[in-house]
Amino acid sequence: LRRRLRVGRQPISDESDRFQEMGLRVREKPLPELKPIGNLQARFGYYHTSNVFSSDVNPIEDGLISFGVKLASVYFPLGSQTFVNGSIDGSLGRYVNQSIYNYNRAKFYLSVYQQLSPRMHGTIAWSNQQLFYAKNSDRFLSENSLSLSLGRRDPLTPQLTLNSFYEFKLNFAEPNSRSRMINSGRVSLNYTLQQPLKVGLNYQLKFSDFTQRQRNDYYHQLYASLIYQISDSSKINLQSGWRFGDSTDKKINFDGWFFSINYNWRLGQF
Repeated sequence: LRRRLRVGRQPISDESDRFQEMGLRVREKPLPELKPIGNLQARFGYYHTSNVFSSDVNPIEDGLISFGVKLASVYFPLGSQTFVNGSIDGSLGRYVNQSIYNYNRAKFYLSVYQQLSPRMHGTIAWSNQQLFYAKNSDRFLSENSLSLSLGRRDPLTPQLTLNSFYEFKLNFAEPNSRSRMINSGRVSLNYTLQQPLKVGLNYQLKFSDFTQRQRNDYYHQLYASLIYQISDSSKINLQSGWRFGDSTDKKINFDGWFFSINYNWRLGQF
């Protein structure tokens, strides 16, 4: 009887121990970390130029204040080297003196990013932007864009980097007179003075061929830049230089100097 009682009690004790061990394992198992799928960004900018409307008849010096927010996704992988991301962007543009031209903007963006090599990448993107007069909310431009771009980054020294970029863009606009094809390229030489401060020398060339009327534009930009990474979530970017170019439209003149300052920060992740 005693032997049977001992044998009968043993499974109960073993099962109880197993339950206690399982509970301990459950308590010790770490909860899976949830990775953010997007973030909310904010920006504030000021742009000043000697020819704000690119006019050859009556160049006007003025400044433009802009501020806005962007809801952006992370880069979701479609493959080992392919990623997709998107964003929704809203901003306000306010001229210092020419307030009659103040505007509001909404923009939607979707892109597929392809890593072509350790130093080179390509992007196919679609975007839509809507521009509205601030005074009465009337829309004066609706523009769909398809673009193909290539970018390359070449480290020359541990502190010096050469960045190059090319983009071809098709703009389908309403009104149709704003529809055009754009070819643009940029070369930047960036030097890291010390973390988190970078300075750069940049050259940009842009050609625009309007598809619904006889007009072609081109201009060059040569400018210096300074980027200061304030924290992991915020940075400030300063640019200043000269723009010059020409157009088949005799009323257009791109010549003039410019200065801009932009402050960007990430408000949070979700």
